[in-house]
Amino acid sequence: MDSRMILLVVCFLAFFSKSLSIQQVSTVRQMAGLRDEVRNLTQRLQKLNATLQKEKTGHTMFYAFMKEKTLTYNIDTILVFETVIVNVGGLYDKYDGVFVAPWKGTYMFSWTVSGNGGSWIVTELVVESQIISTAGVQNAAGGYPSGSMTALCRMEMGDHAWIRSTGQSTSHGIYSHDNYPQSSFLGLLIHAE
Repeated sequence: MDSRMILLVVCFLAFFSKSLSIQQVSTVRQMAGLRDEVRNLTQRLQKLNATLQKEKTGHTMFYAFMKEKTLTYNIDTILVFETVIVNVGGLYDKYDGVFVAPWKGTYMFSWTVSGNGGSWIVTELVVESQIISTAGVQNAAGGYPSGSMTALCRMEMGDHAWIRSTGQSTSHGIYSHDNYPQSSFLGLLIHAE
């Protein structure tokens, strides 16, 4: 080989190796950029998942009332609030009056009962056979008085809660009509654990 040819081959190899080196640097930079992008997307996905879980556990609530009813309940009878206005999660059953906790946590319940004539209406919030609180009214003077209560309690996932009449009287009269105080029951998840 003559010296020109050797010089040309050496120049070509030097140029090719420099070009290859520039491509490698460019590839390394692209890979680093892709790694950073994947890391950022993973962090965003984790944040979105955490937000979704918070929203999922933060929206459990119901509100129901008795519409156009005049009833007499025996002692220890579950009251059924059949007219459901809000039932996020579908966990209050308007047919049996029982709420089922979807998550472990602290729940708030509030209820109002309205009496009629000269009857008693005394009720209690029960969670898994444990009495949490009571509310009621004795109607001795006529009219349609109401008794209300709000209570907080801890529930485990799958626990049941309901309002029932108590053993304070042989019968409990409820009067729940439009333009008069209506008997109602609401519950909501305050804090999921």
